[in-house]
Amino acid sequence: MVVPSRVSPSSDTPFTGSLVTMTTIVAIEGIDYALFAADSQITEDNLVTLATSTPKIVEVGKYLLGISGDTRPGDILAYNWKPPVYKGEDPVLFMGRKVIPSILAAFNDSSYDYSKADKDGGFDYLFSFNGNIFRVACDLSFFQSSLGLYGIGSGGQFALGYLYGVRKNDIEVEYARRHARKAVEIASVLDANTGKPLQFVIQERI
Repeated sequence: MVVPSRVSPSSDTPFTGSLVTMTTIVAIEGIDYALFAADSQITEDNLVTLATSTPKIVEVGKYLLGISGDTRPGDILAYNWKPPVYKGEDPVLFMGRKVIPSILAAFNDSSYDYSKADKDGGFDYLFSFNGNIFRVACDLSFFQSSLGLYGIGSGGQFALGYLYGVRKNDIEVEYARRHARKAVEIASVLDANTGKPLQFVIQERI
């Protein structure tokens, strides 16, 4: 079950272009949930846009996807990806054996060569299924944080630093929501490429 706290009804509008990693997206994995939070500012060259109709957190089936970086592969996953059905397998094995190959298939079907993505200007994504969060880099490598905390984008390190400072065991969802908001707000002060309003999405573990 996915409980959106703030998702635009017109989130089917695709991104276009390359926005590098000028954003802030954080995620917190709790005992029975995954929470994503992101800003709404898009920065391209010297142009700043508040893009609430094209959110950086999208729902694809029963998956959450936090999009940072080059928007072409993000568009492919948001609108052309056929994610595998999770049936309770080991999450890491499922990610490596099912999810990553399905991402690669979507890229191939759309003639996108991920191997040519610039490491510094490519893409950096957060995925979640059944409350299990993974970070996926532009070479399609993936990992999980042992602390359940994630931060990507140009303001990600600022936000992640704050989250590490307030981390505790067995984080309740309201505590996570409050501090995820604060983390992105701090990033919006310190990072010129991060701006309000904020978006929140909670995915419950079944």
